[in-house]
Amino acid sequence: MSSTEIFALRKQRRFAEALEMARAQHPDNPEDIWFLRAYAWALYDHAKSLVDAYEAKQLSPTVLSGQLSPYMREFSKIASPLRGDSAFSQMLRLAGKASKDWQDFLDFARWAGVSDFSEEDKAPYINEQGKTIDSLQKRYTRAICRATVAKAADPQSDQALIKWGLGILEQSLQDDPNDQLLNYYQSKQHLARGEVDLAIKRLAPVLRRQSRAAWPWALLGKVLETTRPEDALDCYAHATQLAREEQEVAKVRIHLAQRLALIGRFNEAAQQASLALKYREQHGLKVPQELHHLLASDWYQQAVAKNSLQHLPKVDAFAKALLQELDRQSLTYTQGVIDHINAEKGLSYVATSANTGFGLLHRKFSQLATLPPGTLVDVGCAKPEGTPLDWRISEAKELPGLCEVLPGRLERQEGKDFAFIRTTRADIFVSPTLAAEFAPGQQYDVLCLAIRRTNKQGKTGWRAVKLMDKDARPPTRHPEEQASSASSLT
Repeated sequence: MSSTEIFALRKQRRFAEALEMARAQHPDNPEDIWFLRAYAWALYDHAKSLVDAYEAKQLSPTVLSGQLSPYMREFSKIASPLRGDSAFSQMLRLAGKASKDWQDFLDFARWAGVSDFSEEDKAPYINEQGKTIDSLQKRYTRAICRATVAKAADPQSDQALIKWGLGILEQSLQDDPNDQLLNYYQSKQHLARGEVDLAIKRLAPVLRRQSRAAWPWALLGKVLETTRPEDALDCYAHATQLAREEQEVAKVRIHLAQRLALIGRFNEAAQQASLALKYREQHGLKVPQELHHLLASDWYQQAVAKNSLQHLPKVDAFAKALLQELDRQSLTYTQGVIDHINAEKGLSYVATSANTGFGLLHRKFSQLATLPPGTLVDVGCAKPEGTPLDWRISEAKELPGLCEVLPGRLERQEGKDFAFIRTTRADIFVSPTLAAEFAPGQQYDVLCLAIRRTNKQGKTGWRAVKLMDKDARPPTRHPEEQASSASSLT
């Protein structure tokens, strides 16, 4: 009945007595599942009290680590039979909450693993606001990946532990390659290894989906520092301008001030240093040494004395252009031709074969609306046949079997408003709009631009989209193509 007594003490909030009883009676009940549950929940009460105080900023990271580790080590000694139990899952939930500052988190996580959550905690759930929240298992796994990457650059870290954590990150990305946070952590790991191109490749899709968040722009600034320092500066600036809460960019401002000072933009640097100081003073936080150095500099003192602190200019246009550039590096492009324009739906349909294609909305790709059928374009997607994210004028002159310039003899029969062009390969349909300029009952030698498509009845054939003189060569670029072919990205 000892487990019942322990649960009763917990219900009475006599947590210290409950844990004392569990410890005393454990030698007599080492395999009793109900007793082990009671013991685990008694440990949970004490661990939860520490984590709650930490989250309320009533407990420093140092004190948290010192006081939480003994309880978690005690749990790991008795809890293996509880794997898959809710008590096991909830202790891991506390560990994940403390993971950013609990120094022993990865050691505990390696013991616990990522598979032994209760079935309920392996599934996402809907909160009171109706929002779907990722499962506890997924959130805990992300915490492992974040902590691993944070420690990986430290040469004094346990390399076997880091290897284990990076293995979790690799497997997690295989299981969910589109997870934004996992890609963000992998980008940071590539950067730590000096793999700039790979870091950008991982970060680009995150930026695409989180273009209004500060944190991916701050990381992009770090990625570009060595190769594109001016762009890196603007990335940091954009991060500070996007931040909804100052704590998101508290460290970024210090680094930004340092880099601004290096290129002589002292008044702007002083403004960033001042904002970094203000945040720390308001929240009673320690002023780090690098901020001390900025505040003690002559240029900062002079800027304050002259009241010449200066805000950074907005860099939204730069950010949009850079995002478009990086996006294009990570996209896969498919050649196609504008088959038709649907004005009612506000889209241009780009055919990529006789049976496939993309509908590109004009509200997303406004410049595409100015290009006529027959224009060759490349459509960029993050994955084959995925959602179109970009387009550009194609360098191709023709697409064999899909869009070609073909010679033939045009014939329009009496009483018909349409016509056909007879060629050695196939008959090409000429719409009434194009056929109107040709008299019925006569034949004309023509050169046409034609598209091969399959209609709704399943019949595949050629359709003329443009007629030209017999001796004319097909234009290499359409007149509208002289304008910028850059599109707006989602």
